Amino acid sequence: TLFHRVHVSGGTVVRSMVHIFPLDSECWSLDEQFLWGSSLLIAPVIYENHINKSLYLPTTERWFDYYTGEEQTILDHLTVSAPLDFIPLYLRGGYIIPHQQSAMNTVASRKKPLFLIIALDKNQHASGDLFWDDGESIDTYERSIYNYFIFNYQSQRLTIEPWTYKYQQMGNGIKFEDIKIFGLNKQPTKILWNGQELISTSQWTFDITTNVLHMTKLSLNVAKTHKFIIS
Repeated sequence: TLFHRVHVSGGTVVRSMVHIFPLDSECWSLDEQFLWGSSLLIAPVIYENHINKSLYLPTTERWFDYYTGEEQTILDHLTVSAPLDFIPLYLRGGYIIPHQQSAMNTVASRKKPLFLIIALDKNQHASGDLFWDDGESIDTYERSIYNYFIFNYQSQRLTIEPWTYKYQQMGNGIKFEDIKIFGLNKQPTKILWNGQELISTSQWTFDITTNVLHMTKLSLNVAKTHKFIIS
């Protein structure tokens, strides 16, 4: 999706901190952490035998631990544990990131279910998109052989919409299975999907420690619009 966006509108996929936060003087000299797009902060350990990582999180944003969904309450300059098999990753509030289950190769992974991670900003809002084609052909955008999805969360309502759906083969087995929402400001009591109530504990759970809502076993048809109301 990022490569598609850069192809159509320009820009970069990998971005320095100052690229996104040009007015934050703390970002001007940062060269040991970076962003993938505008939302995923990556802070790798780059020195031998180091098991901790010093990094900077701008205080103007909400940041969430990518692995747990817990909000990072200590911002600015901080040091986190980073053993050999771990890369500190943080999601910036305000963005919806589509994911797909991994596999041994890209041919197999493209057949796996999709899921969304929603990181809410200070106004309980987030948005995102997904570009999908056959993964092999050239000029699918120019020839209009692709799908483009819009995701939006606002006022306790989530919409998943196939804005453009011209690559019909995507619907052969691929579903939106799971949705995680980071940073909800209150515990949900009811969730409606296209007017139908989801069953608590079997279709959704809420972690009061991390404030993460997890909706699972959804099997959403990618060719249709889906609307959730969380109350």
